[in-house]
Amino acid sequence: MNFTPEHRRTVQVILDGTYTPLDVREFVQFCYLLALPLIRSKIHRGNLNLGILGLNEIDVVYDCLADLFRRDSEGTFTQVKTYFVSQELDAATAHEDEILLALRRLVFNRVHCSLVRLYSEADPVLGKILRNMMLELEGSALFEHRARFGETYLILRGADPGLDRAPMPPDVLRERFSHIVSVRDSIPVMVEKLHRLLQTEEEYQRAVPLVSAGLLFKEAYAVGADIEEAVAITSDQRIEEEEISHMVERVCRSLATATRGTYVGSGKRTAEVFNIYIETVREILLGEFGGGASDGLSYYDHLKVRIAGLSRSAYAREHRTVLEYLAKQGRRRMKGALGKR
Repeated sequence: MNFTPEHRRTVQVILDGTYTPLDVREFVQFCYLLALPLIRSKIHRGNLNLGILGLNEIDVVYDCLADLFRRDSEGTFTQVKTYFVSQELDAATAHEDEILLALRRLVFNRVHCSLVRLYSEADPVLGKILRNMMLELEGSALFEHRARFGETYLILRGADPGLDRAPMPPDVLRERFSHIVSVRDSIPVMVEKLHRLLQTEEEYQRAVPLVSAGLLFKEAYAVGADIEEAVAITSDQRIEEEEISHMVERVCRSLATATRGTYVGSGKRTAEVFNIYIETVREILLGEFGGGASDGLSYYDHLKVRIAGLSRSAYAREHRTVLEYLAKQGRRRMKGALGKR
């Protein structure tokens, strides 16, 4: 895709806040065009099932990018501006290729984060399986999870993952996995069997998309068991999760009100960064108390989703202390709120 002078001007005004409604439409359309080939490639490779999501191609793209276009009370595109600041890119002076590459990375990262959420919302059973998988993989010696091409991949540890080879076709993976899995297997056992399967692979990559693996596990349960029972999802639990979601929203609003002056009012943090902290705490609390798909992730993993390019050293130096404090306060408030129910 060509990056024209008009595209540069659009990015500039989005970043400096002097945009018009037409500029916003142009920016949204440009991001859509960047994301569309990625979404189509996922559909073509069998890594994205529109039938499960209940959405068409266009809706998936816009749903994945929706968070990217959120603005704060001052009209700032928080995620876009924070990302460009973190990359030390000035849209007025940087080379066109640098701006295009940065925007593409930001868009791909947003798609990567949103697809797991979309699957979890459309299919609570799959969401529960993905959450349990992420818990099992935290600190795992079998797999590492890494973002590649706008998607979370499970990549073999302790052996050459063969990423220069072709990915294993979904039907091949499904056929091979079906020979070794049992409906009585727990999630940890399935993860171990998947690792064993990939460990001996010589033709294809020793890596699979997280969602594809989750769908494999769900299919295995569906063969001979009630899936809802197998992964312990009940109607009552779903109702409780909705209540907890509302509770988390209230806790985060009160936490932001109570601490904004300490950090933003004193100049210790910008409003943009503080808002990112609150969004991150919201996700952490939903994962811990509501059983969200993000449960089990480290605080650094949560934050780097919103501050693209964030290194572990920069996290430890600039963000860890404040984020951990806010999360601790949020957790305390949640426990208090749950005790009053």
